Order: sequence, then C-alpha cells, then structure tokens
Amino acid sequence: MAEIETEGFEFFGLEEAIFRKMVIERIEALMVQAKLSKNALAKKTGIGRSGLYEKMDRDAQSHFTIQDFYRIAKALDVSILQLFPMTNLERHHGGQLPLPASTLKFLDVMLSAPQEDIEFLSKFYTSLQKRDQNTP
Repeated sequence: MAEIETEGFEFFGLEEAIFRKMVIERIEALMVQAKLSKNALAKKTGIGRSGLYEKMDRDAQSHFTIQDFYRIAKALDVSILQLFPMTNLERHHGGQLPLPASTLKFLDVMLSAPQEDIEFLSKFYTSLQKRDQNTP
C-alpha cells in the first residue's frame, strides 16, 4: 500500500486541549454524516452515555482511550486515521475534515481494493481527464 503523507503524527507544538477539540470536531462531523446523535453513538460503541458526553465536551478534562477510538471508528465505519487531523494544513485549520466524510469513506474503500482494480480505475480516470482537456 502506498504511504499516506501525514507530515507526521507527532503534533509538535500543538496543545493537548486544542488537539482534543480537533478530534471532537472530526467525530461530530462524522456523526452528522452517519446521521447519529451522541446518544446513538454511545449505544453503537458500547461507551456509557454519560462517559461519551463528557469525553465529547470540548472544555472537559476527560480523555478518549485507544479502545474508545477503535469503537467510534467501527461504529462510524471509518478508518481510525480519519479521526485525527493528519497534516499541518488540517491542524492549522482546526482539524476540519479536508473532504466530506462520505468521500473519505469512499477513498478508504478504494484504497483497500485489489491493486489491479486501483490501477484500472487510475487509468480510466486519466483517460477521462485527457478527454475533458481535449473537449472545447
């Protein structure tokens, strides 16, 4: 699989509270895409409702565990990487999703496809671009 350019997961110089807010914002955006409320997400993940509400509070001191992240990603049917701001640009813009969650999910599915399928789709897309460039 091709390397994902993340510019590092180190998050140097990023305060923990800011990072927490970014993660919460991304989870909320994915919840909207999946049409889930906090209550519904709590049920789907098996995380206690009051615990999830506290962890989703931007000003609280409660933290997500690694297991929470895996449960949330599974419930939202996304890669765990989609829960985190991966590039400096994303972190600069407050962790906003660079693309809609549905597009990120589609990319996740496409990247897990067999190599032959990815190569075929790449060639197909390249031919579409060439055709569009030649159309007046």
